[in-house]
Amino acid sequence: MANSSPGPGGDPAQPHRVRLKGVQQTLLITLYAKALDSRSKRPILGDKKADEMVRAIDYDFAGVHRPGNGNAIVVRAKQIDEWVREFLRANPNAVVLNLGCGLDSRVSRVRPSPAVSWFDLDFPGVIEERKNFFSSRDGYQMLESSVTDPAWMESVPGGRPVLVVAEGLFEYLTEEEVRSVLNRTTDRFPRGQVVFDVMNSSAIVSGRSTLKEKMDAEHRWAVDDVRAVDALDSRLRRVSSQSIFTSSYMPTGYRLAFGVASVVPRFRGMIRLLRYEFG
Repeated sequence: MANSSPGPGGDPAQPHRVRLKGVQQTLLITLYAKALDSRSKRPILGDKKADEMVRAIDYDFAGVHRPGNGNAIVVRAKQIDEWVREFLRANPNAVVLNLGCGLDSRVSRVRPSPAVSWFDLDFPGVIEERKNFFSSRDGYQMLESSVTDPAWMESVPGGRPVLVVAEGLFEYLTEEEVRSVLNRTTDRFPRGQVVFDVMNSSAIVSGRSTLKEKMDAEHRWAVDDVRAVDALDSRLRRVSSQSIFTSSYMPTGYRLAFGVASVVPRFRGMIRLLRYEFG
């Protein structure tokens, strides 16, 4: 299908089928959660672009809906958006690397200034799908690559502050692959931040069979102690470690329920958002 979008915010001409396989399909889980949130009476993220994309894709999204998980997905996105805005206010000429971007519309939600160089990176098949909804422009570019391929980083400008966002990505990599991405980041850029989420063993085990059955995908990196993440790159300093379930963005009723459940250590650390800085 030809790209009929004039830029971030455009829509394709008519509904179409996606051609995604394996782990690439997991982007549909997050996309649908954001779309449902935008349709709610009190949206957390309010991502109307996500709803537009869902309506433009011919797919049985009910099959990827996970009751109870939607709030966690949109809360995660909301917190990352706020961290991105905070970083860009302090670094108006930054480079932003949105790794494993899927069909995320963060660039439309944040609306960075033209001085920011924003790169959305994912597998070629995902970027092909993404081009139905987004177009490259000054300050915004889509890169086709696996995040584990070291070559793609040569396509982005060094020498400037960088913000690396890996939302819903690192859990699909091995620890060594994550270490490599972090090391290449701190090697190439003088300073910056890295923001990503991690899941503990309980979270990975609880969703393993469903993920494998429906998407032929697998979570590979479990983090039961965030100090293990601290050790992956000595140049990184942890500045935030936040449970998704106790976030102020979580609706009050859910937050109270999760707060009670969080007395169990394995639940409290199921999904955490981490933010590191370097330089």
